[in-house]
Amino acid sequence: MKPDSCQLWNPRVAALWSLLFSPAFGAWVHAANWRVLGRPDKAQAARRWSYLMVATVLLAGVAGALFETYARHLPSVAAAAWMAAWCGFPAREQCRYVTDNVGLNYRRRPWWPALLGGIAGWALLALLSLGAATLLVRAGGFYI
Repeated sequence: MKPDSCQLWNPRVAALWSLLFSPAFGAWVHAANWRVLGRPDKAQAARRWSYLMVATVLLAGVAGALFETYARHLPSVAAAAWMAAWCGFPAREQCRYVTDNVGLNYRRRPWWPALLGGIAGWALLALLSLGAATLLVRAGGFYI
């Protein structure tokens, strides 16, 4: 693929932004890159990673809230494990693919739309967490 024929987000920078926004963000950006690169199978796999990471973070948060004493650090451990797994395999694969097949002189996509999406995702997660906490407090608490 010629560098001027595709417009991509830098896959390495996506991995770095994932440190702030979670690996789900990076996987979603990589899915968009795979689609542009003409690899719908890889795009679908990246979207599955994103969905799996979101579900894991949500479930770990619920488990941490319900089993406060036993699972206090579960969300942090789950996020770190997914970050290591994602950066170690799928993210590295796309970085290599882009370097080998496109090179480093491809057209860059602007980051501001993706970053706004990442901020919106964090805001949505905060609202969901606040709603769940409010429901638990109004119910008189629910801890196992």
